[in-house]
Amino acid sequence: QQKTHADIYEIKPAKPYTGSYNHVVNQAQREQNRHARPAIKGQLPNVSKYKTVFVGGPIWWNEYPMIIYTFMDHENLNHKTLIPFTTSEGSGLANTASTLRKKYPQATVKQGFTATGTTVKNHPAQVKARVDSWLNRQGY
Repeated sequence: QQKTHADIYEIKPAKPYTGSYNHVVNQAQREQNRHARPAIKGQLPNVSKYKTVFVGGPIWWNEYPMIIYTFMDHENLNHKTLIPFTTSEGSGLANTASTLRKKYPQATVKQGFTATGTTVKNHPAQVKARVDSWLNRQGY
């Protein structure tokens, strides 16, 4: 956001994930198995005014979290430039580009960025340098 000066909208669940790491992981796995669409807290942003939308989130079992699908079910991002970014512990960008292309066939999906959550936590300056380099390649 510092480099792009973009607006930020954080997708938050209406019912927060709580409890231990394992409890949250189990909840996320159940949601994925059911193809759930958890409710989003608050009002969704007006994306019609944007030409480019960065779509970010963690990757769980090679997928966006189900709440990202809730967002995508309610927002038309066709005719926009979409740029995925993720954290994971091994899945990388997973299927984010193909998911976005399938959901929004009239959008342009650009090369995404990924870093492991462990690297973000333990080496934030290194990740920031990688993000800056990636954004430079995107024209920012």
